Amino acid sequence: MNASPVKPVPRVLAVVPARGGSKGIPRKNLADVAGRPLLAWTLKAAQDSGVIDELIVSTDDAEIAAVARRWGAAVPFLRPAELGRDEVHAVHTVLHALDWFEATHGALPEVVLMLLPTSPLRRPEDIRACVNLMQRSDTPAVISVTDLGKYLNNLRYLDGDDLSLVDPSVDRNGQRQTQRKIHAVNGSIFAARPHLLRAHGSFHIDGACGHPMDPQHSIDINGPQDLALAREALARRAPTALAA
Repeated sequence: MNASPVKPVPRVLAVVPARGGSKGIPRKNLADVAGRPLLAWTLKAAQDSGVIDELIVSTDDAEIAAVARRWGAAVPFLRPAELGRDEVHAVHTVLHALDWFEATHGALPEVVLMLLPTSPLRRPEDIRACVNLMQRSDTPAVISVTDLGKYLNNLRYLDGDDLSLVDPSVDRNGQRQTQRKIHAVNGSIFAARPHLLRAHGSFHIDGACGHPMDPQHSIDINGPQDLALAREALARRAPTALAA
């Protein structure tokens, strides 16, 4: 009798952290956004990217788990309750998922992504671009960013009514033509080599590459106003895209 073929280890793992205890917007990950649960927009983009070999949702909530499965993601475990506390960074849920993955598959994937459901306007092509950047052997990590439309000499700290430069060494009157653009991490897509993510405990690894996303696709939902903006933006999408 021939032995069963060995299944290849999935090359690209995407982890979507989705806890049940959000405070700013209660049950945020299940909030209706243009006819879908907020979580579903991230799952659909990941699936449509065509570059994710295994897509899992890490949650501590049975209802979120059921919704995730309905939208095509795997939920192979309910994560420990301590990983759902407010002060726990989402990267720790990815590290926990990597431990599960290695125990299940006997090896680590080549690339691990963290896709936060609070960024529902990311496009499949943005995910593809980040994974393509990870194909370069010298790329330790990729982080999505957006152009702030500002320059270093525009940036200030405001303590009470005391205004101070973020970088006192900049030319305060420098014209924009002589300044470098500033990009901000938009919280949408994070990718890394699993062994480096474990070693650093962060996707913010020296040598990381940036993938620029335009501001309208970089909405990060932290409060009710962000949620309203996302609902408005996604409702404007073609009906066929919403029904897919």
